[in-house]
Amino acid sequence: MSFKKSRNLLCLVVWVCLLSNTGCRSLNQPAFSVKIKQEMNPAQSIRHLEEGNQRFVTGHLAEKHVIKNRKQLISEQKPVAVVISCSDSRIAPEIVFDQSLGDLFVIRVAGNIVNDDVIGSVQYAVDHLHVPLVLVLGHENCGAVIEALQRRKHPAYLQSIVNKIEPAAEKAISAGITETDIIDRAVIENVKMVEDELHEHSALNEKLVNGDLKIIGGEYHLESGKVTWIK
Repeated sequence: MSFKKSRNLLCLVVWVCLLSNTGCRSLNQPAFSVKIKQEMNPAQSIRHLEEGNQRFVTGHLAEKHVIKNRKQLISEQKPVAVVISCSDSRIAPEIVFDQSLGDLFVIRVAGNIVNDDVIGSVQYAVDHLHVPLVLVLGHENCGAVIEALQRRKHPAYLQSIVNKIEPAAEKAISAGITETDIIDRAVIENVKMVEDELHEHSALNEKLVNGDLKIIGGEYHLESGKVTWIK
């Protein structure tokens, strides 16, 4: 081996050693420590999700230590956000936001609707786990939303869900937009409707007023994997 190659190899070894000694982590590896998550405010939680989704979109996923995380989570959990998402198998929040065990408090139901059980679960996460962010996550071509747009009777197991979405569907229909845009508009209106319902819940008001909690909406795009925030 030439002197130049030997010198380059030595420099590489020294550089790696310095990184390990200084506690530097890979650019693809987010900080998952309980202490960091305990100190997160709503804005930081949003940024955390944005960065995770960007890793998912670009394919540069973070290194995860699932077995180690599993053992650390035996006595406590500190998720950075509540995510109310559709049950659709293509929309897995932990994957979409490139998170690991214990990072998200996920509530999944067809059409990402809310009822007493969902609101109770949100309240538990906010009150007992001090989660600073609630995300209502809709997605493109949501089957439950499409069913609500059909304006027809459904079997009882589905009708209760459709009933919750129908006001958003009617709002989209009345907007006078093209048929291809109606589904997406109804998805967005449904997310906004759920956001409004959560904002009106008295148990969450104090934290919302104090700035300790934020409720936001998002839409997942099936082809790109991108989550866009709904304003």
